[in-house]
Amino acid sequence: MSEVKTMLETLRGWAETKPNEAALHERRGPGSWDVTTWKQYWETVRKIGKGLIELGLEQGGAVAIVGDNRREWVFCQHGINAAGAIPGPIYTTLLADQMAYIIDNCQAKIAICDKQEQLDKYLEVRASGKTPLKTIVTMDDIATDHEDVISLSKLIEMGEAADDAELDRRLSEVKPDDIALLIYTSGTTGLPKGAIFTHRGIHRTTVATLEVYGEVLEHGLRYISYLPLCHAAEQGLTNFCGLAGGGKIYFCRDMKQIKDHLIEVEPTTFFAVPRVWEKFEAALRGRLAEATGIKAKLAEWALRTELDAFEKEQRTGRKVDSLLRRMANKLVISKIQGALGLSQLLMAASGAAPISRSTLEFFASLGIVIHEGYGMTETTAFASVQPYRKVRFGTIGKALPGVQIRIAADGEIMLKGDNMIGGYYRNDEKSDELYDDEGWMHTGDLGALDRDGYLSITGRKKDLIITAGGKNVAPAEMEAHLQGIAGVGQAVVVGDRQPYLAALLVLDPEALPELAKEAGVSASDVASMATDPKVLEFLGRAVETQCNAKVARYQTIKKFEVLQTPFSVETGELTPTLKVKRNIVNEKYAKQIAKMYAETKPVAASARA
Repeated sequence: MSEVKTMLETLRGWAETKPNEAALHERRGPGSWDVTTWKQYWETVRKIGKGLIELGLEQGGAVAIVGDNRREWVFCQHGINAAGAIPGPIYTTLLADQMAYIIDNCQAKIAICDKQEQLDKYLEVRASGKTPLKTIVTMDDIATDHEDVISLSKLIEMGEAADDAELDRRLSEVKPDDIALLIYTSGTTGLPKGAIFTHRGIHRTTVATLEVYGEVLEHGLRYISYLPLCHAAEQGLTNFCGLAGGGKIYFCRDMKQIKDHLIEVEPTTFFAVPRVWEKFEAALRGRLAEATGIKAKLAEWALRTELDAFEKEQRTGRKVDSLLRRMANKLVISKIQGALGLSQLLMAASGAAPISRSTLEFFASLGIVIHEGYGMTETTAFASVQPYRKVRFGTIGKALPGVQIRIAADGEIMLKGDNMIGGYYRNDEKSDELYDDEGWMHTGDLGALDRDGYLSITGRKKDLIITAGGKNVAPAEMEAHLQGIAGVGQAVVVGDRQPYLAALLVLDPEALPELAKEAGVSASDVASMATDPKVLEFLGRAVETQCNAKVARYQTIKKFEVLQTPFSVETGELTPTLKVKRNIVNEKYAKQIAKMYAETKPVAASARA
């Protein structure tokens, strides 16, 4: 394929050059891993591809796939590609009717799932007769009497017995602009759209990202795959860059087990959405708050010493290797990194949503420099990244090589590049809306470029709050300040068509020890602390000093409500990648929001279930 190298070509290359080296790892239990070599990886992909062809998968057709992060997921993804077809991933959290929409959109006659819960949803979809779905393949061996449901092990047996000729023919006919993958948007603002990822777009994203972070790969890539593989960011790391880098991938099926995986794997690269970094921060701050006496003073000194050294490095561009910094690292920093499983970390990254400066500074004080990046499903994962160890907090880095960035007159970020998608699958209307007449993609994000080309995000156009006084306010800035307050896990600023801004605050269960210490109370559960007068008094002061004092008068938060239950994916307030669904929150807590505007008292706080 000349200049464009597909993921399959890369995989085959590793199978030929280092066949017996470990590629994929699946955790069986504490300290125990099943390992797949590069040769086994490629052979399994081929068998699955041949098995799918035996099932009747047509060249150019699509196969739906749903499941937790595991080896079989990527085996199937690349097996579908090997058969000349298109993977159509689905979030595990979707309901049957939501899955049906995606299956119908990609016209999948075959669907793959991992466990009984997902099989039941597929069977419901198939029974409805509203999609072309006929055959279901289960990654696990699930006993069932349903017709046309087979196990992946059976499919692999079929592929093993099949001839290679048809698969090889299909592989030889792959072209750079063929569809390699569909990634469906979350659908939080309408029906999901299947973004078309081509081999060319994936190749461009991969090459550009590895160009920026080549120094990391020189030391060997060790990465944990745990965010949904139906999300562009995880595909970008596990399958685009991870595969191209020839590193070791470790799968974590349950995000709640990520801490155990970190300690065992000690990754060299770790990517997390802001909420994951914030959860780590909350837990660490809680433990630090419990320290007393000399231990507390030593920890405080060490973190301040490391942060000061880091900030000096960023200002001067020169390495700081002082005796005090080495002592701080030996006595405190290295121990904390080791307890987290991040002692071998070369590259820490964040993306998919804004992360607060306070969180970035906290991890920098631990010697963990988080590189914030920016991208959308429509940019084939990544569009800008922080250059390696040349970060500027408050920005989302520079454009990837090959990407152009322009700021429109109204502040909207616009993008161009070979990694921008060409459109949405079987959705011409939305595809036509992607680009303007000059070929620029309008992202819907508001931002600015500094003189050195570092991009910053100031908000989303659709999230803009227009106050009763006619002021246009992007809530992201205030939300970042509010989330920097001890104990606050999430904040949602409201106030559209209202005389002032208000906020819903959500306490983080893991940050309660720190909050208790700051408020002068005994740590308890979220519901109890959300109603504690001393906690509310502390939060009121913190809103003034940590948020209102840093923004213009019209941006200040006049009232806030503390919710008694955290946001979660299960209760609907968060996406599978832990971003807040603003529209759902506004609907679900409409009464609490209305109450903050029903009274005309000065700034106040209260707690609501």
